[in-house]
Amino acid sequence: MKIIGLISIAAVLILSSCSGSDSDSSLALKKGRYQYILTDSSGTSLVEGLMTFDSITKQTTGSGDYLVSGSYTISKLTKDTIYQGFTTMEGGELKGYYNDKQNFININTNPRIADANVFLNANIVSGELKGGWYYSTFRSGHTEGGLFNAKIDKK
Repeated sequence: MKIIGLISIAAVLILSSCSGSDSDSSLALKKGRYQYILTDSSGTSLVEGLMTFDSITKQTTGSGDYLVSGSYTISKLTKDTIYQGFTTMEGGELKGYYNDKQNFININTNPRIADANVFLNANIVSGELKGGWYYSTFRSGHTEGGLFNAKIDKK
């Protein structure tokens, strides 16, 4: 009788430790669609659209870090040629890292290239991503940046 009880307890512990280990239900960052906007420092809209987080996968290091992947589209893009960074933003794949302990995400808007790219850094505050964007290049040393905000798309 005691052996059956011990086996039952062990089975419950094993099953409960396996379930939900990569679940994002407790994370501040949620899968789904987000309406985003990139602005200059004065708040003028430069880029707007939708981004979707399809996958939030826990890394095996146990550090609270997650790999994030998905896609984004652009519905509005500035015509201001001062901003060179947006020449590499065409929509498509995005990848990033999320740290649940710090509620911080870093997103690469064009992970297939290493140079001339727009990166998004944000904190998750009440389900909203608030932070900044920056564009950097290896060759020219050109950098620019501004503000980034994304909210869960209710549609």
